[in-house]
Amino acid sequence: MQTYEVDLNKCGPMVLDALIKIKNEVDSTLTFRRSCREGICGSCAMNINGGNTLACTRRIDTNLNKVSKIYPLPHMYVIKDLVPDLSNFYAQYKSIEPYLKKKDESQEGKQQYLQSIEEREKLGLNPGKAIAEIKKMMATYKEKKASV
Repeated sequence: MQTYEVDLNKCGPMVLDALIKIKNEVDSTLTFRRSCREGICGSCAMNINGGNTLACTRRIDTNLNKVSKIYPLPHMYVIKDLVPDLSNFYAQYKSIEPYLKKKDESQEGKQQYLQSIEEREKLGLNPGKAIAEIKKMMATYKEKKASV
């Protein structure tokens, strides 16, 4: 496990900002995923201080007496550093076709269908984070079942 120190006065407020600063200024070999920086794509999903969350939406704890602990998503093989192998996730995701399908394909591409904030909130967790949470729950369930 690596330990890094980051000057919070010279860093953005999110965990992803600190990771980018470390990669750019301290350890260019540090590997993690990132993309939208908006909390939408789920690329930067990781375990931060014991919870599966997105590094781009998680604020850095400014309490200097606490150390932030960052791990790759649990219950997945790790490719390198904070990058889990998502091959199984993408295969499962593709198999369930988690997107809207129009009944009439003849009008495809003619009109944009906008989604309200309320409709987006109904969708809940981002898929990568959701899979990690489900795997965590399954592991806990198996442990409890084995101890009975």
